[in-house]
Amino acid sequence: MGIRAVIVAAALGLAPTLAAADRSALTLELGPAVSAVAASPSQGTGSSTLGTGAGATAGIRYGIANSFELAASGFWEAPADYFHSGVEMGSATGTVRGTLSERTQRYGALAGVRFVHGYVWRLHLGAEVGWAHVSYTRRDLIDVSVPGNEHSFGLGLRDRATDSLVLAPVAGIEWQFTDHWTVSVMPRLQFVVGGVNRLGLLVPVTIGYGWYVL
Repeated sequence: MGIRAVIVAAALGLAPTLAAADRSALTLELGPAVSAVAASPSQGTGSSTLGTGAGATAGIRYGIANSFELAASGFWEAPADYFHSGVEMGSATGTVRGTLSERTQRYGALAGVRFVHGYVWRLHLGAEVGWAHVSYTRRDLIDVSVPGNEHSFGLGLRDRATDSLVLAPVAGIEWQFTDHWTVSVMPRLQFVVGGVNRLGLLVPVTIGYGWYVL
């Protein structure tokens, strides 16, 4: 037996026997996620803020063919505080301008289809559609016109929430390190339709467990 044949035989012997992209393969996955969003003020006009956050994601994938999967997932992000400068709002005495402070939290769900190429190392390309809920709490417009004398305008801003359609292309990589276990990084660029924030990036890092089902 030649050296090349020995190398091929060894590689096949060490390679995992389950490919998550295979038809009828079901994979459950769970892990942390980080996000970035061009956050706009929830009310009034003013500057956007590049915000970052952290949270978690859980999902399920099913191979409908050797190279295609159906995927569904949910995501949750921890509350984060944002400050928007130069925000203008109407009040009983006219328009006021200041810095809007608010606490934002986001969660939602996505589903879609992916093309999968590879075996031990697999490239994923796909598209997802879903829904995102964003809540805005602890909202206050602060007068910062006099340094050292910052104070609230006292507008009594109520909590707000929005529900939006999300369109998300997916491109990532997955590594199958045992017969059933995988680790993956699947960035999603999220285009938000109907919400305050129009664009976001979600990067989940998940551990998956897969097996064949009938």
